[in-house]
Amino acid sequence: MTMDQLNISISNITSGNLGNVVSSTLMGLCCLVGLPANIAVVVVILRQAKIDNITLKLMLNLACSDILCLASLPVWIYSLLCGWNLGRGLCKFFSFTVYCSLYINIKTVTMMSVQRYVSVLYPHQWARLGRRGEQVLLPALWGLACILTGPSVATRNTVVTSSGLSCQRHTELDWERVAVLLFETLVGFLLGFILVTFYFLLHKRVNQTALFSTQRMTRLVTGITVTFIILWVPGHVVNIVDISATLLKYSHPVTSAKLETFGELTRDFAKCLTFVNSCVDPFLYAFAFQRIWQRRPDKRERADTAIQTCV
Repeated sequence: MTMDQLNISISNITSGNLGNVVSSTLMGLCCLVGLPANIAVVVVILRQAKIDNITLKLMLNLACSDILCLASLPVWIYSLLCGWNLGRGLCKFFSFTVYCSLYINIKTVTMMSVQRYVSVLYPHQWARLGRRGEQVLLPALWGLACILTGPSVATRNTVVTSSGLSCQRHTELDWERVAVLLFETLVGFLLGFILVTFYFLLHKRVNQTALFSTQRMTRLVTGITVTFIILWVPGHVVNIVDISATLLKYSHPVTSAKLETFGELTRDFAKCLTFVNSCVDPFLYAFAFQRIWQRRPDKRERADTAIQTCV
């Protein structure tokens, strides 16, 4: 960092830009905690003699997407404090990295909920998919995530703001901005609705079994759902606020200005919560089952069945 960049950073902090400092601190903690945790998950899963369990593969996929997301955090922290001076190409590249990893994250978690529901209640239906089908499933998730990332990355660019150069969404026309925000929100809410619905149905259908009668399993399923809602919904709410501000720009300019100000104040923090989700994923989806994985060999088969049922 040069002296000029350092002066800009100090100026940003001392001028009262507390929001950037809070967001940067939160992202820094996510990187320090989440990155090693997700790497540990990858190591633990890869050390298994056989990774034939589709749930373990989905866990591995989830951890890899979280690592991809969290590894880019130092760049965004630097951008918040010092401005964006890496050029337009890297702006789009790192935007693609973040959006793709976030789409993979939520799509993998959604697939886990669908897989759990079908494999527990309709095991023969899931068995028809076969090993080849499972092998195609994960590449298909990544491919679909790359496609869904397209509109968001296409509208990301370097923009001159009052605080300097920034890598952010930039559209020439209002309808383009509304279309992209609406697309992100609908996709996020749709996948989230599927996730919550299948968890609810699974918990309702197997609530009387010995496995789900334990408080530990009930807390896990509830924690997964509540964590998803808490960490993902604020970002979608900010998108809705931005959509409303854009649509009301000419008919209700005062209301539009207030909504735009609210969005600017809360956008960075709301987006940071999605990074927090990548940070806590290892503890929700992997470490909760560490004791099961480490059971004695004579209980390995029963442990695998428990993982397949619950995870």
